[in-house]
Amino acid sequence: MDKQLTIDLNKCNGCRMCEMACSLEKEGECSTRYSRIRVIKINESLDVPVVCLQCKEPVCEKVCPVKAIARNNIGALWINNDLCIGCKICVKVCPFGAVFFNSRLKKIIKCDLCKGDPSCVKFCQPKAIEYVRKNRGDANTKGIAAKKMMKLSKTKRNCGQEVRSR
Repeated sequence: MDKQLTIDLNKCNGCRMCEMACSLEKEGECSTRYSRIRVIKINESLDVPVVCLQCKEPVCEKVCPVKAIARNNIGALWINNDLCIGCKICVKVCPFGAVFFNSRLKKIIKCDLCKGDPSCVKFCQPKAIEYVRKNRGDANTKGIAAKKMMKLSKTKRNCGQEVRSR
């Protein structure tokens, strides 16, 4: 995969249009609950969009007991809903909190980069989210930043329960 989502935290205003665009694209309705990107409010002046980093060695893929997580034709990790049993193991092990349980489908959902044309990017008015060519070292930098943000947010995730938006 030669492209990735990047997020400029200085530009994000917390409008959640990325969440709306994602859920509309993937589920046909505007609901933060069904979005594959989630905006976490860290404090009054910092909102952080959390999205799958498409890890080089994805833990979620390795732990899936039914092998429902695989790379698609553009190299993004996606969930095969015909195979997914909704066990939530991948939700528990994702170090970035970027894999979610869809209570309506009883299946796992995560960003698959919208077949190479991410809706979140198109609808992000402040241009905080971009889909750009990878640079050497970006994946490691993104991983370090994401870990710091998750630690900073002190977001408590209950293992096996749906992660809900505010």
